[in-house]
Amino acid sequence: MNENGVLKLVKELIKIDSRNPFELSIKNGMHIQGSRDAKINRFLESKLKEAGFKVEKQFVFEDKSGVKHYNLIAEKGKGNSSILFYGHSDTVSSEPWLSLKTALTPREGTVEFQGKKRKALFGLGSNDMKTGLAVMCLAFMDITPEGYKIKVAFGIDEEYYSAGANILAQSSFMDDVKTIVVPEIGDGPNRFYAHETIGIGRLGRCEFEIDVYGTGGHGAISNDPSFVSAVVEASRFAVEFEKFRKSYEDIFVFNTEKVPDAQASSKIEGSFFISKIDCGNESLSIPSSGRIVIDCTFTPNMTIRKIRKKLKDFIDSLYDSKTLKPVIVEGVEKRMKLKLKMRPNPYSEAYLTPADHPFTVFVRKCIDSIGTFRNYNMGYSVADENVFKRYRPEIPVLVIGPVGWNSHRADEWAEIESIEKLFELYREIGKKFGEYCG
Repeated sequence: MNENGVLKLVKELIKIDSRNPFELSIKNGMHIQGSRDAKINRFLESKLKEAGFKVEKQFVFEDKSGVKHYNLIAEKGKGNSSILFYGHSDTVSSEPWLSLKTALTPREGTVEFQGKKRKALFGLGSNDMKTGLAVMCLAFMDITPEGYKIKVAFGIDEEYYSAGANILAQSSFMDDVKTIVVPEIGDGPNRFYAHETIGIGRLGRCEFEIDVYGTGGHGAISNDPSFVSAVVEASRFAVEFEKFRKSYEDIFVFNTEKVPDAQASSKIEGSFFISKIDCGNESLSIPSSGRIVIDCTFTPNMTIRKIRKKLKDFIDSLYDSKTLKPVIVEGVEKRMKLKLKMRPNPYSEAYLTPADHPFTVFVRKCIDSIGTFRNYNMGYSVADENVFKRYRPEIPVLVIGPVGWNSHRADEWAEIESIEKLFELYREIGKKFGEYCG
């Protein structure tokens, strides 16, 4: 299989509509509505079988329409140790695009980065992550592992709640997996190097909700000094939170080793922001309740528990300073209440696979055997890799994807040369893994 075959396969995958319109209802328990994963999984299954893999479906959930949704899991070779190559089969919605037809029509064009014009492939999922799917389907076709196994898994629902990864990570399929490599987007500070960089970690993410209270009261007498509006309280909080956000620091050094790229960054920063304020019901009543949602992204310096304490302490300080005041409802004092936002699966902490980990060193040598290693990277966005580290913390997880950008928006692209080089690198890793595991 030559590299041009990978580009052709990426184009075929872009044409398949695998958008994930995930819906969540928490009334009467949690019910989840699945994505368009059946068609792309049938196509991927056929490609894995052509590459000599034994393929199985792994049940994930049945949605509210009665449709069952599955991961694809595959393996080839024999042995007690496996390397897992993992990808997700869903893409985001095509809403930012001019039309669905445009989103699902691959086209070649040019982009400019690092001072040069490059050939690129445009189309929904080209970077996130249909290039990775194509590479995994084809890179190991001519490899027959001896003394180890190559495993490939395609998970569903990475773009929303990681339903597929949560099932896969806890399954027996993972019991002999020693290492994981993911051709996911490289969106960290050292992007645009693709096969020449190694993603050794990702930030974590969680969301908090704050219940906001007001007194209620007839809106026709809104100048009553005893009335407190939940909208006003939420606004006061937002103004003070913005000051807090700007002064907040969560800086993490993810690499201390010397790398060839003199411009490489070794630091990454966490942050948080208010993603939603919802108060009142547009009636002639003073708003008596509301909700604030805070989205948090954080480094390995922090944990969800630590962030929760910081936010709670911040809210308490606003009451102590009388910036906010308790609301009396039927004689009971009520203050803003902080809680984790509900979701079907757990939130993920940040993770790091050290640069000096034996597997990182092994992959770096594989990169040098086909080109030149440049630097290490750490991803800004949380992904299924975080899920694997939550359930299987002993397994090193590395990310090496194509050069690409504009994921989750119009004109998503992947550089064509990097698509071809990524295929070459993954074939090299799959071929030499036996040397790593002994």
